[in-house]
Amino acid sequence: MAVAPRDARSWLLVPGTRTHDLDDTIRRCGPDAVVLDLEDGVAPEDRARARDEVHAWASRGGRAWIRVNAATTADWRVDLEFAARCPGILGVVLAKAESAAQVDATAAALGDFGGGLIALIESATGILEAVSIARSNSLTRLAFGSGDFRHDTAATDDSATVMGARAHLVLASRSAGLPAPIDGPSLAPDVSGLRDYCRRSITTGLGGMLCVKPDHVRTINTEFAPSPAQVRGARELLEHRSGSIDGSYLPRLRAAEAVLERARTYRIDPADEAPVSMSR
Repeated sequence: MAVAPRDARSWLLVPGTRTHDLDDTIRRCGPDAVVLDLEDGVAPEDRARARDEVHAWASRGGRAWIRVNAATTADWRVDLEFAARCPGILGVVLAKAESAAQVDATAAALGDFGGGLIALIESATGILEAVSIARSNSLTRLAFGSGDFRHDTAATDDSATVMGARAHLVLASRSAGLPAPIDGPSLAPDVSGLRDYCRRSITTGLGGMLCVKPDHVRTINTEFAPSPAQVRGARELLEHRSGSIDGSYLPRLRAAEAVLERARTYRIDPADEAPVSMSR
């Protein structure tokens, strides 16, 4: 199922040196988007080989995003030149984005590339600059590099510092008219922990998640889409519109319409579960 970048839920991050079984992985787990990593997932001495492997895979018909090195590194321009000439590259994820100028310079270096551009924000500086980054004309979406951010701030993932950073990206995205941002990956050891992580992201206002484990994809796709019960509840509300309107009614109608739009995007079949109320 093809999903536009603004709606993509699961972003599978794969080292650029590991494309040998990527087609099988994509068929098996069905991520909305694949990001081939030329940055932290690849040792510096292996990055030239990673570009060669990505090019070979893409030349066989593969289509993916690539994560390029930070704008402060020598590899940045090499990565962008590669992205601009490599077939099958759908967009670029700029690692360690810390300013709108870096995003604009990345877009300029890509020239008439035509693909998307995501700013991966991974530091306190990046978070404080998120509003101006989000307003860059060339930007597709924001993403949160939660692991590097925790390292930068010495904060734990459930701390007010890290959760506040997530919330700030949500507000910056909304203010700039961007889709909901993409959260960093979960390292949960089991499905229950992954579900909890997804639900915390969703209630904070994020709209998708990076993942490094292919087995996480299906859970992420399920959690970041409306359930069949929510779809049925939304349909019921819209089919039985009340003539009496209070202060909460119009927001509930808009929420129901948004649920149905997302259901169409993700091809959700509402036939399985009992409906849930849209009254809250």
